[in-house]
Amino acid sequence: MLLHLGATQLNKIVPPVFRNCSNIFIPGKDEKYALCNITTGDSPCALLEELHKAKEFRIYGFTVVPIALSALAMILNITYLAIQLKIYRKEEESTRKRYLFLISRSLSTVMALILLYVVNICWKANGFAYDSTMIFLLLGGLNFVSITGSSSSHCSNRPLKTSRIPLIRSTYIALTILLYTAIVHPFFYQSNTTIKHCYILIAFIWLISTLASIAVGLWGATLFYPESAPVRCTFRGCQKLLAILIVIGLSLSYATVLGLYAVLIIRLHIKLRSSKEIIVGNVQCESSMERQLIHIRAMNRLGMNMLTFAVGSIPILIVCIVALVNLRSLSSLGEGEKSPCKTYLNSRLFVEVELLASSAAVVW
Repeated sequence: MLLHLGATQLNKIVPPVFRNCSNIFIPGKDEKYALCNITTGDSPCALLEELHKAKEFRIYGFTVVPIALSALAMILNITYLAIQLKIYRKEEESTRKRYLFLISRSLSTVMALILLYVVNICWKANGFAYDSTMIFLLLGGLNFVSITGSSSSHCSNRPLKTSRIPLIRSTYIALTILLYTAIVHPFFYQSNTTIKHCYILIAFIWLISTLASIAVGLWGATLFYPESAPVRCTFRGCQKLLAILIVIGLSLSYATVLGLYAVLIIRLHIKLRSSKEIIVGNVQCESSMERQLIHIRAMNRLGMNMLTFAVGSIPILIVCIVALVNLRSLSSLGEGEKSPCKTYLNSRLFVEVELLASSAAVVW
């Protein structure tokens, strides 16, 4: 960007500390970093390069790509939600039970996408601080419990239908058991499940999921901005323990869902084999064949849900684990007052922060 300038003009514009990297120096923006006192032995040019890299991650990885993907997802989910509402009004009560959970899932997805826009507005207005970080982590919490809540379960008279519902571990354990009951004991399930029960269950799911996500946002942001948080929490005090508890909780949720899916698939496979053994010779009644098809379709859907959950959730866990390992250095960025020199001198850490935030934003 400075190639068109002569040597004399170049010397006047670029501070001496950045003469060796004049090709990456941005006039009007980078002059303020020339007076920063470097005590770590790092090269001024290396720090400037890392700073520019962090800003690029912030612009493209945290804004451009996530906003583009979320806009597409928003259009698809709103369209899907409109179709669901239209069908819901026309269907009978037995079918409406299933669509209640589909509508709930779409609403939770739309809310998570809206929160992503809120995070970007807060970041543009005031940069990353406690408030914007809290909303960002709340967004991640909502999304994660939505993914971990992919235990295919419905209040429906069609026990093989499946859905993703936002919930935390205790809730999706109950819903996974509910699904198993719906498939293996359909008469008991149909006779004891009403649409009122579905409304109550959905309300409970939303309440628990919201409370859990708010807790993750409030306490998670405290790890990175301990001085501006409403509750004082130092690294040697409660930061490290809190971070470990959050990561362990998310990891246990991840492992529990996979375990429940595996157990449910195995039980359905055993049930399918036992139903085949009952059939003698080539004589198959229609009800026996229908039960086999129900079990096969249920296992296929559970297998797909299990694969989607495993692939979709692991990046979030990796981000959390990396943040935990580097918590001491990352939390230091939230200590003290923000200044250009602090950003410049910690540019390597900011690259790591922006990379983690960008990865999480794209995945979410």
